[in-house]
Amino acid sequence: MDNILKEKLTNLFDEIASIIENLTDNEIREYLGKGNIDKLLKSIHKEKQDKKQTLYDYLLENKNRLYLLALLRHAITINCSMPGLLNEKELFVSPFHFQWYDNGVMFTQGKDRFVGNIGLYEDGKLKFAVAARDFRGGHEIQKDDLLFIDVDEAKNLPKNINVPKSTNELDDTYLKLEKLILEQEEDESKYQFFLKENAWVFGAQYKQIDSHINLDDKNIPDFTGVRVRDNTRDIFEIKQPFLPIFRGDMKFRAAFDQAWNQAEQYLYFSHNNKDYLYREKGLNFDNPRCYLIIGYNLSFNEIKIMRRKERMVPAITILTYNDLLSLIKNTVIFIKNLKNKS
Repeated sequence: MDNILKEKLTNLFDEIASIIENLTDNEIREYLGKGNIDKLLKSIHKEKQDKKQTLYDYLLENKNRLYLLALLRHAITINCSMPGLLNEKELFVSPFHFQWYDNGVMFTQGKDRFVGNIGLYEDGKLKFAVAARDFRGGHEIQKDDLLFIDVDEAKNLPKNINVPKSTNELDDTYLKLEKLILEQEEDESKYQFFLKENAWVFGAQYKQIDSHINLDDKNIPDFTGVRVRDNTRDIFEIKQPFLPIFRGDMKFRAAFDQAWNQAEQYLYFSHNNKDYLYREKGLNFDNPRCYLIIGYNLSFNEIKIMRRKERMVPAITILTYNDLLSLIKNTVIFIKNLKNKS
């Protein structure tokens, strides 16, 4: 490289660095988050093209390019992960590569840099995520895959929620549901009873679960749950795990359509009659979500079709029993960690 080109590059980088330094936090994401950072990294990194070339020969041929990228990674890891103490143990708080909340910041917290529990700091409240879905290979994490639990709310759940006191009892809750499923129990009422008795399994976000409350003579959901954070209600419609969902042509069966239509009807009624429900029945609904619990061990394609259906009505969340087992397992881990830190 001649000196003229080298000087030109230096001047360009100086100018770009000066512009970036003076951008606001919102501007920097807008201006650099639309592929510009990616362009820079790709200009440094030359992808391996020759299939016959060994990885080591590729490394040697691109030693300095890859060295710069490794140096950049090292600098980010060391300088952008902040050390702290929790219960006299060192941990690191690091930025996270997804940011889904306009008024909050997502991060990781753990004993290693950029690794650990996914957290959310929003409106002065500290929350940590549990997996609300059964993750499978090839699935990129989405916002609805995580449930963020408020640490203070989880520590102060009302006594009527009956969160198990011992770790063995916590584990037993998971095993009870797993046993029903492994025995291929098809009695829907047994699953309803399990969930009513263990309201905390929904990520410790409900302080009260009520069954079969009449919204009116035609709208009687399986459960409504009172949220800890704002005392308003969500709706639960529960079907047994082995209810057939798909036909041979991958269209939904009538049983699923009926369950989905019920969920939509409950949401429609509670939204349009929220003043009546609060005034006459003392039921507080404000932008409720309906959880439709249905299905077990569905195929990857069946899950994709269900998620596509789910996106049509964002207020309905479909939880398969695989999702529910995953949510319970991760809620148990969260509660155990809280107990260990208290």
